[in-house]
Amino acid sequence: MTTDIRVALRLLWKDKAFTITAALTLSLCIGANTALFSVVHNVLLRPLPVPESDRIVLMGNAYPGAGAAVGSSSGVPDYYDRLRETTVFEEQALYNGRNQSIDQNGTPTRVRVTQATPSFFRLLRIAPALGRTFSEQEGEPGHDRKVVLSYALWQSQFGGAAQAIGKDIRLDGRPYTIVGVMPRGFYFLNPDVMLWSALAFTGEEKSDAHRHSNNFQNIGRLKPGATVKQAQQQIDALNAANLDRFPQYKELLINARFHTTVERLQDTVVADVRATLYLMWGGALFVLLIGCVNVANLVLVRSRARLKELATRIALGAGRFRVGRQLVTESVLLTLFSAAIGLLVGYAVLRLLGTLNIQELPRGEEIRLDLVVVAYTMGVAAAIGFVLGLIPVASALPANLTAVLREEGRSGTAGRGARTLRRALVVAQVGFAFVLLIGAGLLFASFRQVLAVDPGFNADGVLTASISLPRSRYDDDTKLRGFTNEALRRLRALPGVSAAGATNTIPFGGNNNDSVILAEGYQMKPGESLISPSQVHVTPGYFNAMSVKLSRGRFFDERDHGTAPRAVIVDEKLARRFWPNQDPIGHRMYLPDDINNVLAVTDRTVWLHVVGVIGDVKLQTLTEDKLTVGAYYFPMEQHTVGGMTFAVKTAGDPAALSGSVRGALSQLDRELPVFDIQTMEARMEKSLVTRRSPVLLSLSFGVVALFLSAIGIYGVLAYLVTQRRKEIGIRIALGGSARAIFELVLREGLLLIACGFLLGAAGAVALRRSLESQLFGVSATDPFVLVAVTAILGAVAVAACALPARRATRIDPIVALAE
Repeated sequence: MTTDIRVALRLLWKDKAFTITAALTLSLCIGANTALFSVVHNVLLRPLPVPESDRIVLMGNAYPGAGAAVGSSSGVPDYYDRLRETTVFEEQALYNGRNQSIDQNGTPTRVRVTQATPSFFRLLRIAPALGRTFSEQEGEPGHDRKVVLSYALWQSQFGGAAQAIGKDIRLDGRPYTIVGVMPRGFYFLNPDVMLWSALAFTGEEKSDAHRHSNNFQNIGRLKPGATVKQAQQQIDALNAANLDRFPQYKELLINARFHTTVERLQDTVVADVRATLYLMWGGALFVLLIGCVNVANLVLVRSRARLKELATRIALGAGRFRVGRQLVTESVLLTLFSAAIGLLVGYAVLRLLGTLNIQELPRGEEIRLDLVVVAYTMGVAAAIGFVLGLIPVASALPANLTAVLREEGRSGTAGRGARTLRRALVVAQVGFAFVLLIGAGLLFASFRQVLAVDPGFNADGVLTASISLPRSRYDDDTKLRGFTNEALRRLRALPGVSAAGATNTIPFGGNNNDSVILAEGYQMKPGESLISPSQVHVTPGYFNAMSVKLSRGRFFDERDHGTAPRAVIVDEKLARRFWPNQDPIGHRMYLPDDINNVLAVTDRTVWLHVVGVIGDVKLQTLTEDKLTVGAYYFPMEQHTVGGMTFAVKTAGDPAALSGSVRGALSQLDRELPVFDIQTMEARMEKSLVTRRSPVLLSLSFGVVALFLSAIGIYGVLAYLVTQRRKEIGIRIALGGSARAIFELVLREGLLLIACGFLLGAAGAVALRRSLESQLFGVSATDPFVLVAVTAILGAVAVAACALPARRATRIDPIVALAE
């Protein structure tokens, strides 16, 4: 083997043109594959960083009939029901996240906090690096002022001192006792979480009055041997029993198609990006296949050129197996060298993907070139090298070597088997390129449709900034209103600001709240479900700052103060639901207030007067499900909130206002951190990351595939012309015209292209099902894309055919016959 390696290195060094060409082709293709596998491995395949994470499941309530189809959260009564009635779980826990502020070295700092039941850390099986986690007693009201710090917060706040245990830390102005510190690098789903606080529920929160108030994530660890299917069966049985226990909800829940989803937590985390990432990786694999086909053609040409050398070695006594092993070793060394360069290319591609905000993907912060990725890259390279090494073994070491030499000497052409293999490789290359270009074209057309979607607002010139008012200091509506109004007054007074407002649900901010609302006099049809539209709180000026279209009525203004009749604004989708072919202005709505009779109007019912109708606003993504049931908006003066995001409109660069906005808000309360300052355009950009990245990558892969395919076609036909020089010379000598010679070669190329298109069409049909879920506003068989791709690939392929065909017409018959 040492001898084989030494000889292989010498031969590769001697044939520098082949080595450089093949290595560059493979390293680029392997590098792209390495980068995409790194994303797939770290986001989709690598287990969550907790022991036996495959046994952790997420249980979420879903109400698709009411417009809440995705089940991701559960209520407190559900949690206690599941603790009592299920047997498949080793442990269960509830948690949720919120933004709170701490005093960090004299500066108010916003941190991400996870509130969790004491069972949370037991479920994760993560021991603290210092101190302890929560005890069961600390899950009871009055004993819950305890926190566990992240390692990073412990270092920054206390310098890593062990004396931190037992000390107090002020969270939103309230003292909490530190009981533990988690290990370095530990996080659960969100690396931004800086501390965990104990979650305790009152008897009221556990009561049936809060059933189906889904505000928490419910996770469970399955017992050894238990399955997700068994957990789903037990939860389904519990839900069925609860329908009978609470008949007042039964019909409503059945109409809403209520059910609970039980899925592995890791699958849920990446559910929205799984298909996209596999599609991106598939594109990289197609590029790798095309590159391998190109190199296979080079290897085939080189093996035919070395035929006499190999025959001489065999004649001198070398066994065929020995020579074959030498050829395979040479090929594997080439591909391993290419893989080493490919790792550098892959690292560069990952850096490039970082500029496309790929870190915004779930678990995106974990993407890196680790040992698994390196092993995968080298393993793929070794496999490619072995397969490529078999090509000269099969073509240059046939059973009857003398017959092959006689065939080459007689005709001046390569053997028929070699020619057939080269043609087949070009057909495969064109087919692969066709499939890749179809996918890229469809994704590009789909992305254009997404960009054409009207979000319902104008993001130009809008800066957003968030705050969270601590209840310890803003403990009544008067203080909340006072801060909000004064903050808006100061923001509107800033130079260049034309409008300003605030909301608790900024579009594409990741926050959403939905709740059932009813219209006075609306008669539900048999089997019809209640609906749960998005509930949004806004201040006067918000719609103006966001340039939201007013369809009817008015926006909120000073008339909608805290003691005025309750007002509500609905979007057009909700207006069509309750008042088809009517003017909604002046109609009344209400929120259910009788838990035992949701539809009832009681003496506690608070009437909401519709004062305006606005256009539909996209709150989560530009491609929100068509089944969403709309949104309604409350004035913050009448429905106060502690957490809000300001939207500030300016005619200039909104990013330039960041310092002024932060200063204006900080002057009101120096202990209040201002966070998440970014332009509205930046929010939209981040919301498009799962669509933009596949489009750009697929287009890049398509261009590479087009280039490699053109080279492959040109190389085959150029080699064909070289091998048939004497034949072509004879044709010219006998009076063959330049046009006839041109058509002869071109016909050969067009036949290969046609066969490649047929293969590609079959592949595109197979690809259709995988692409359908990724497309928006475009059919997987879009005729414009099919025609455009066929035209582009056809034009490039014909151009690649024309060059060697033209070269054939210039052959001098005297020179060709004298060779």
